[in-house]
Amino acid sequence: MRPKPIVFCFLSGNRSRTTLAHEGAPMERRLPFTLFFLLGLCIGGWLVGCSTSEDPDRPPAPTDPCDPDPCDDIENAVADTCDSTSLTIWSCECEEGYFWHLGTATCPKDLCDPDPCDDIENAEAGSCEMPTITSYTCDCFPPALFFWDEITETCENPCADDPCDGKEHAIAGSCDGLSADEFRCDCDTGYMWYGAACEVDPCVPDPCDEIDGAVDGSCERNDPSAFTCECENGFWEEIFKTCEDPCDPDPCAWIENAVDGSCVGSGPFTFTCDCNDDYFWEEIGETCEDPCALNPCDDIDYAIEGSCTGVSADQFTCDCETWFAWDEETETCVGPCDQDPCEEKEHAVPGTCEVVGEEEFTCECDLGFSWDPDTDSCTANACEQDPCGDSTNSIPGTCEPVGEDDFTCECRPGLSWDRVSSRCTSCENFRLCLLGCNPFFNLYPCADSCSDEFDGDCECDFAFQDPEYRNCQNQCNVTLDQVERWECEVDCLFGPCLLIE
Repeated sequence: MRPKPIVFCFLSGNRSRTTLAHEGAPMERRLPFTLFFLLGLCIGGWLVGCSTSEDPDRPPAPTDPCDPDPCDDIENAVADTCDSTSLTIWSCECEEGYFWHLGTATCPKDLCDPDPCDDIENAEAGSCEMPTITSYTCDCFPPALFFWDEITETCENPCADDPCDGKEHAIAGSCDGLSADEFRCDCDTGYMWYGAACEVDPCVPDPCDEIDGAVDGSCERNDPSAFTCECENGFWEEIFKTCEDPCDPDPCAWIENAVDGSCVGSGPFTFTCDCNDDYFWEEIGETCEDPCALNPCDDIDYAIEGSCTGVSADQFTCDCETWFAWDEETETCVGPCDQDPCEEKEHAVPGTCEVVGEEEFTCECDLGFSWDPDTDSCTANACEQDPCGDSTNSIPGTCEPVGEDDFTCECRPGLSWDRVSSRCTSCENFRLCLLGCNPFFNLYPCADSCSDEFDGDCECDFAFQDPEYRNCQNQCNVTLDQVERWECEVDCLFGPCLLIE
């Protein structure tokens, strides 16, 4: 909040004058002068940034998280001890036996005060730690024998009663603790410790010595019922426990279009072969395949026949016609019209897209619109700026496009639209009526009213009409008939009908 200006005004007892002290003798000033002076101070202070009220458009300034003190309402917290290190982080002092937990903003019980490890047998004094606010742990001593039991909160020795003594095929006194309730024992020859007992060792005697192709003495056990052997050639087969070489004999020798002797094993029964030119290895069927064997490009739109090039056993590419490109995902030749961009463009007719270049296309547009290749859109028509609003005697908002650059407007009553001049005229066939006169010879009388019987494509000069189309400023007389339609009554024997400037 911006500081508020403070102004002190001292008025005399009779409230009629005030005294301003200067270096010299006191000078009396009238009260109005003083009030204006103090008012100027207030206004000046406001202009430089002071305000007497909160700015509604300015967000409130961040507040102190310790004001008011939240510690007053937190259980086991000491009142008025809040301390903040930022606008969002704060802490309280807690009562004795409790500690501040930032994550929950509470004072939970300090389970390590007093230290419970001091009274636990085989626990190291002063080693208490709290992994959570509801549990604690102690270090046990000696650590090789005793382990912390979270459930009983004691230090336990799983080998205290020598559980190996009495276990079948286990060696007494060989117990080795793993946790508060886990241990292992050494076992008699031919047995292995598994779980909590001595089980038969599958590698005694070594089965690899008797397996064809296996390396003697290479047995490794996983559990009492599973073992593996290293193989001299080939791969270990888990189910039948044998060494298998998928390349003996060489399968590539009888696979069509595979290279003899190129076999490389990848598992007990899996392998790969090199293939002849234009062929690719197909792992599932273990064959050499030519993806272009059936000339797929011949049946793909815009693809060049016979242009197939293999990429893998089941992938190929085709060369495409001009302005089209190969799409690997769909294996088709795609062009700029494939997704029919005309469907999404405003005023474009869907399904009318035509390719005109690489990534270039055109669309047919709605009546009154034309395609702009620079913007790939249907440009605004002649009605975009509503010329009917600017044309004399036409009704705004009535523009209708006619072709790409032409338009029509609705006119005021008694007037009609003339497309040649793009104006509202005083007679539907005003132009044709004037063309009925021969401006050169003046031999033929004009019609006595506007009609459609006269033809002509002459550019008429409308300079002789006044802006409101109520009079004709030339030798032709224009009068208003009984049905309030403008008619042309012209006698060409007495002068030219058209005034050419």
